[in-house]
Amino acid sequence: MKINASMTTVVIPGLVAGVIYFVIAFATGASAVASIIGGFVVAAIAVAIGSIFRAVYKRRAAGPDD
Repeated sequence: MKINASMTTVVIPGLVAGVIYFVIAFATGASAVASIIGGFVVAAIAVAIGSIFRAVYKRRAAGPDD
């Protein structure tokens, strides 16, 4: 998979979501391991959803003639 500049618009928000989850989970008393694993899971899901939305948007923006 080739990573280009438009991928950062999907990856960075996903990583931020994972870090926010980690901080909130750790602050509320979850163990460090559970917080880290949860952060990775949240980040992966956010990146996957963002990639899907980006692909759909690109396909719709291309129009029916392309």
